[in-house]
Amino acid sequence: MNRTIGRALGLSALLALLPVLGSSATAEVWHRYIMRGQVVEMKGQAVILCVGRAEGAKPGQVLTVVRFIGTPGVSKGAPPVPRRDDVGAVRIDRVIDEHFAEATVVNGQARKFDLVELKAP
Repeated sequence: MNRTIGRALGLSALLALLPVLGSSATAEVWHRYIMRGQVVEMKGQAVILCVGRAEGAKPGQVLTVVRFIGTPGVSKGAPPVPRRDDVGAVRIDRVIDEHFAEATVVNGQARKFDLVELKAP
């Protein structure tokens, strides 16, 4: 079984267990595996990211904003194929806590639910 299928199956099993877990455990699972790296809020050029001290976020770090766009499948009726587009960059201004940071768009664009990742040096 390849890694992608194994990860998808593991995530599916984890999601199935969420109703059984307590609310704090559910919140932690949601943050760690679903939200991590997402743009969670936008106010003009100000961005709240689901990236905090736990992920090593530091003021001044520049993160690439990534958007996944579904493109038509390779044949008629095939499911869409996700395409990754780098659409901008944000700079962390302040780490809020273990889970969140405040950032500013420094180029391109960012939208709620886009993902961010640290740019390679």
